Amino acid sequence: MSGKVSLDERRRLVAESLQVGNPGNNARDLAGQNDPRTESQIELSVDEIRPYENNPRRATNAKFEDIKESIRTSGLRSPLTVTRRPGESHFIVEAGGNTRLLALRQLWTETRDPRFRKLVVLFRPWRSESHVLTAHLIENEQRGEMTFWDKACGIVALKSRLEVEQGRTLTLRPLEDALHALGLSVNTATLGLHLFATERLRTLGEAVTDLSGLDVKTIQPRLNALKRYAQARASIAEDDLYAEVFEPVFRRFAEQYPHTGVFSVAATCEACEVALARHLGEPVEVLREALRPAAGRGAPVDPSVLTTGTSDTDTATTDRPEVSYEAGEVVGAVAEELLARARDFADAAGLGGVLHPEPQSATGLRLSTLPADDAAHPERERAWWLLAGLLGQFEPNTPPPASLAPGFLHWLIDSEDASATAFWELLTCVRRAGGVHRTLRAAGGSVSSSEEA
Repeated sequence: MSGKVSLDERRRLVAESLQVGNPGNNARDLAGQNDPRTESQIELSVDEIRPYENNPRRATNAKFEDIKESIRTSGLRSPLTVTRRPGESHFIVEAGGNTRLLALRQLWTETRDPRFRKLVVLFRPWRSESHVLTAHLIENEQRGEMTFWDKACGIVALKSRLEVEQGRTLTLRPLEDALHALGLSVNTATLGLHLFATERLRTLGEAVTDLSGLDVKTIQPRLNALKRYAQARASIAEDDLYAEVFEPVFRRFAEQYPHTGVFSVAATCEACEVALARHLGEPVEVLREALRPAAGRGAPVDPSVLTTGTSDTDTATTDRPEVSYEAGEVVGAVAEELLARARDFADAAGLGGVLHPEPQSATGLRLSTLPADDAAHPERERAWWLLAGLLGQFEPNTPPPASLAPGFLHWLIDSEDASATAFWELLTCVRRAGGVHRTLRAAGGSVSSSEEA
């Protein structure tokens, strides 16, 4: 009978089987498994949503308490927009709304009012890191809530995201096109300013909350001039120059700012001049004389007649020969400055590489042909024609493009446009050169009466 199970044993086994519970539902713990595939309204607990951790706007919203009080009395008037990364259990704010989410969390903690716990939100399926960062940049820009530094850091962070996603390095022009495709209107000149600021002025940018684009536009050409001087005098590499000479100056001003609340571009640049002169072992007057605009200086200063803390500069610079023009050509320091200014303008306008030294030309410069793909960008085409007009290097019967007419004056007087600022500096240099246009006419260059005016 050993092969048979008794009736009592069978009853016991059946009873035990009935006590086994249903299998657990673990699917709810798999993030994103049940997320809608299209844009939809869903209900979430406030604890299920986190702020976007890479929000480019760092400063606390000055109107936070007003926003919080408005939500307390009237509720959330417009729903938050959220998304969820693949593999994560929590949702994140997708396009602005970090301030409102923080206010809701505080209200729920303080009041335990169910109104602040359950939210109807607009869910958007996950697209990419670059998409979310772009959405926050656009939202913050539309609300006017971003400082120059926050926007610069956000744009540079977006550049890194795009490069990872696209598997390539983005230079200024492809980056400009990529940002335009995402809905961000940023020109190459501004992009260049953002890259310079985040790469070279981070110590200042992190500390000086009101650092502006105009500040950076003013600092950049002065530091570039010091860089060229350092390279000519002692072949100092740019990275070493910033690390050993400029960075200690930046740290000093950054440490002072929380106590004074004042930042001076002029004082910063002058301190960099002093630091570089000390690094080179020469009087700062020698360095400043070398960097002075060409029309205001003469022959190089003899360092032996200058000592720190004296007024010998006036004696040393007396009766120096003025820069002259020989054989219808711009020569000496004027030619060097003209090339530097023209290159600054070309770089600011996104035309790097079109200018070359040409000793045989009247201005000492040669302008290469406008690249074919630049013709599709009115701002670069305009910049090329402006250079061609100043240098007398376009055909008399070839009319300039239409982009020089509509909006031209507005561009020229826009103090926030780096290429306009660079063009004013170039134009000032050409005017100081005095006889440039006269020698151009003698050399067969073309300058119209309107351009002379």
